[in-house]
Amino acid sequence: MKIKILKTYNVLITGLLTILGFATACDSKDEYGTPSTKFIVKGKVISSETDQPIENIRVSMEGDTTYTDANGDYNVVDKWGFPTEQTYNIEFQDIDGNANGEFSDLDTIVEFKDPKFSGGDGDWYLGETSKEFNVKLTPKK
Repeated sequence: MKIKILKTYNVLITGLLTILGFATACDSKDEYGTPSTKFIVKGKVISSETDQPIENIRVSMEGDTTYTDANGDYNVVDKWGFPTEQTYNIEFQDIDGNANGEFSDLDTIVEFKDPKFSGGDGDWYLGETSKEFNVKLTPKK
């Protein structure tokens, strides 16, 4: 008799916990992933002597490489940055030889302190932030 009551009690408790488990599982929205953002650095590269734009300077940052256009403009992007303060090493290299004059290479750092992001999707992608960083390169003598 005692065993029958305990078995019935166990079945009732198991059924109640099962119902409660399903009820709470249906209301939650579990997501797995890592928050990400785009960090964009853009600017202009000019000669320190003439203040004229320099074309075909290779600009590299965090796996992205681009070349300055005829106006000296560039744009490099870290597409998978973590949404906190970031520091990027950016390299500027004159690779075209004497075509537009020869300029010394420059390695420098760009910091994003307290970045503000816009255009996120409401989930893991928090949007993008950008910084303008203009550079003057010194001609080689």
